[in-house]
Amino acid sequence: MFYNEEQDRQMNPSAVSENFAAEVLKAVQGEATAIDFYGRLAEAAPSEDMKSAILGIRQDEQDHFQLFSWLYIRLTGTQPAFQVTPVRFQSFSEGLRIAYHDELKDYETYRNLYLMTQDPTIRNILLRAFTDEIKHAIRFGLMTTSLS
Repeated sequence: MFYNEEQDRQMNPSAVSENFAAEVLKAVQGEATAIDFYGRLAEAAPSEDMKSAILGIRQDEQDHFQLFSWLYIRLTGTQPAFQVTPVRFQSFSEGLRIAYHDELKDYETYRNLYLMTQDPTIRNILLRAFTDEIKHAIRFGLMTTSLS
């Protein structure tokens, strides 16, 4: 994670809409949900390579969670309040398909939020998140095809 005091001073929370802050809160909740989900998915992995890859993705999600939580606090002055709803899956391959689609959805969400702001600090956070999400989708897609 990074912190740049100069960028923090430049960020103008009043220039960001309440809707934007609500979307950041959804991102916090989504990342927390992914952390839980990927921990369980890694345990179901049929190989150590797949388990390791999923745990690497989970680490990225933990980083995103920290960044979005920090951003939410900066925008609102309050701690994010959310609940994790566990993602249910019956098999490892079903879990991979769910993860793949979730990562694509998050990519689009974070990319769209990126386009809604000109604040460099916020854009840096979102750029990191949406580029990671598309990498994750690719990895989950490759894992899915390797099971066939």
